[in-house]
Amino acid sequence: MTLWLFIGRLNPPHIWHSSIIDKALIENEKVIILIWTKDIKDEKNPLSFLEIKEILLEKYPNNSKLTILELKDDRSDLIWIYNIYKILYENWNKIKNINLYGWDFKNDSAYNTIKNHESHLNNFVFNYIENSRENSFVNYKGVKYDISATNLRKALKEWNIDLAKIFCDEKMFEKILHFYKK
Repeated sequence: MTLWLFIGRLNPPHIWHSSIIDKALIENEKVIILIWTKDIKDEKNPLSFLEIKEILLEKYPNNSKLTILELKDDRSDLIWIYNIYKILYENWNKIKNINLYGWDFKNDSAYNTIKNHESHLNNFVFNYIENSRENSFVNYKGVKYDISATNLRKALKEWNIDLAKIFCDEKMFEKILHFYKK
């Protein structure tokens, strides 16, 4: 059995995230999303782990293949790696092959940290699967926007609902708005 692992802030989740999760649910027997969180809310991290999980569960309710867990941010890469190892080993120690999905590996901090400390995760074999975001954009009123949580947060902060909506999966959008209205 192969486990699919996706590590990200997903703050908030957007259509690129959901398209990758959709693909993973088709291609893998088990899909793990580790939501990388901080202890404080700020402009880059306006949603808590539980809010992000609730948003994702709007699209993926009762999916037995999917597990969503929190991964606390840490200044130490080794502690962060240990936390990943602990989650994997305590829950899926019989699964040895892990497909780590990411984007633009050159700039993906989760990928780079795991790749640099792979020897500490020696019970597992990682397959690195890059999902390019090269053509990941939307057009809105003649302007091209990269699909990103940054652009989605900006649209929500400016309460540009029409723009925010095209960045989001339809099933998750109302729940995202609910948390932003608070």
